[in-house]
Amino acid sequence: MDNILHLTSTNSTNDDAYQLALKGAHHGFAVLADSQLSGKGRLGKKWLSPTGTGLYCSIVLRPDLPFSEFPKLTLTAGLSLSLTVESLFPEISFGLKWPNDLYGDGRKCGGILVESSSPNVIHEDTFMIVGIGLNVNTNREGLGTELKDKATSLYLLSDKLSDIQKIFNKIHKQLLSTVLLHETNGFGSILQEWRKRDYLLGKEMQWVTSDKKIITACGMGPDENGQLLAKDREGNVFEILSGDVQQAEKNTKP
Repeated sequence: MDNILHLTSTNSTNDDAYQLALKGAHHGFAVLADSQLSGKGRLGKKWLSPTGTGLYCSIVLRPDLPFSEFPKLTLTAGLSLSLTVESLFPEISFGLKWPNDLYGDGRKCGGILVESSSPNVIHEDTFMIVGIGLNVNTNREGLGTELKDKATSLYLLSDKLSDIQKIFNKIHKQLLSTVLLHETNGFGSILQEWRKRDYLLGKEMQWVTSDKKIITACGMGPDENGQLLAKDREGNVFEILSGDVQQAEKNTKP
């Protein structure tokens, strides 16, 4: 495939894809790496990227959508990832944690980092980068002490090793197909499917506001704009625009 740059190692596939997009890389162009030295997660976190165990890729999108629609594509990308692994591992229960995490049997096994071009350019030059990290053949020791109780991999879930290149090919194809569905049918069809996989729906969760206040509320799912809604025990409804939302220790509905 001539629209894929496959690297043995790099600092960050997202950084590579972003620079190539600035130089004109077309819709669907992808950077795939066997390992990353400085893999990027959301909110400045690092994504561990050891050789041979995970999928690390970034895909350039130039969707036929107004720039104001770009934030919704985070959920579109998440749905694409979920649809792919569901087709490959139908025996496993997968879910999506807003806005960008893939869960398998209650533990995180993948994540997405979306980065966009500046909105201050002409429409034809706007783009976004969808970075995907997926624990594929990672064993328990490979997760590390900090993550061993919170994370998992396709190998740990299925007890079988997978071909990382084949998984990438399926994800790449599914992402472009789902983005086309978003373009032609609108976000509503994407959101409907995403909500079926909502890992936080009906669960008590917590997040920290910009003024450092911890809020505990029950997940109501994303609204028509892809922003997460939650209701606390007093009946107050919160609209969560961004941030790190975590499931509370006990799942009690308000």
